Amino acid sequence: MSIQLYDAIVIGAGSMGSAAAYHLSSAGAKTLVIEQYSRGHTFGSSHGNTRIIRLVYHKPYYTELMKSSYTCWKDLERESGQRLLFVTGSVVIAPVGHEYAIALRASLDAAGVESEWLHERELASRLPQFRIEPNTMVALWQKDGGFLHASACVSTQLELAEKHGAEIREDTEVLSVDWESSSPVVVCKEERFHAKKIVVAAGAWTEQLLPNLDLPLTVTRQQVVYFRPKEKTRFQPAQFPVFIDVTRPTSLYGVPDFEDKGLKVGLDGHGEEFATTLDTCSRTPDSAYVDFVHEFVEERIPDAAGEVSHAEVCLYTETPDKDFIIDLHPNCGNLAIAGGFSGHGFKFGSLVGKILSELALTGRTHHDISQFRLDRFGE
Repeated sequence: MSIQLYDAIVIGAGSMGSAAAYHLSSAGAKTLVIEQYSRGHTFGSSHGNTRIIRLVYHKPYYTELMKSSYTCWKDLERESGQRLLFVTGSVVIAPVGHEYAIALRASLDAAGVESEWLHERELASRLPQFRIEPNTMVALWQKDGGFLHASACVSTQLELAEKHGAEIREDTEVLSVDWESSSPVVVCKEERFHAKKIVVAAGAWTEQLLPNLDLPLTVTRQQVVYFRPKEKTRFQPAQFPVFIDVTRPTSLYGVPDFEDKGLKVGLDGHGEEFATTLDTCSRTPDSAYVDFVHEFVEERIPDAAGEVSHAEVCLYTETPDKDFIIDLHPNCGNLAIAGGFSGHGFKFGSLVGKILSELALTGRTHHDISQFRLDRFGE
């Protein structure tokens, strides 16, 4: 029996996997995408209608990468004819003198990105939807922030990958990756697939596929809540920015009402680690969590604190330092690995896909990914 050999196999069809498939196939590589569920499923980290995109980062290397990421998303919009990126501006609300907010401003200044502080009166004049305490709180405004139409980004990248010749296998579970063969092999329940190169972008399932690497990945259950604003028009993308609020011990974030889903608000990274398997994770939001977020909205954005329309559960997969993993397998240059993106990775998706395609096809990338190497975790 003849064996079909692919130039590249991508495991996972979420944000990073779909982007890698798009860039690999558009570069002419014969590409296979293997997804354990159906495309656009709600069991991982890439579903939902919005994800924040922003240049505002306290680590300067992310701000620099974001410049390229914006370009990649705009290129994707041009090729697809789809609007995927919505610029609303971004606000970070913080106590006056807050170390994180000061670091954000310094990072933006170093990158040559314009931003400004808005005190209580200035914020009330420009964005009266917010309520902050005079003299004790401040807002950092940056005009280029906004959000991505998340589910559309993933589906568009997969559709363009198919247009460029990629094959997508849905509902196909990968049991293991044999990277020690002469050509790497992806082992599934019914079939084995051979490739010159493999890209593992499996999100919360990455560690299961590469157990020998002992990747320091933690998976947590996260929740977001959607509110029906009392005055709907004031919370549309043209009137209301994306925001981050760090005035509490756990920061919160929000996205304007898009596609009539409601104002989206959630706690950043506040989720319980799994004591059970991923497949038995509760997908029902917690009432106490919803109540906590509702209290915050009533305090900070009172006109948005209408009824809760719905809440969702997703997964975060993070490294100890919250930085990504983008690297080649230490013992196999034919296997590229991407992981640890949850909480802030989606906005980099198209760029990460391009980087993964470059690593898979040439073994290198011109983008600086030194912060994301596996060897930073030591032995």
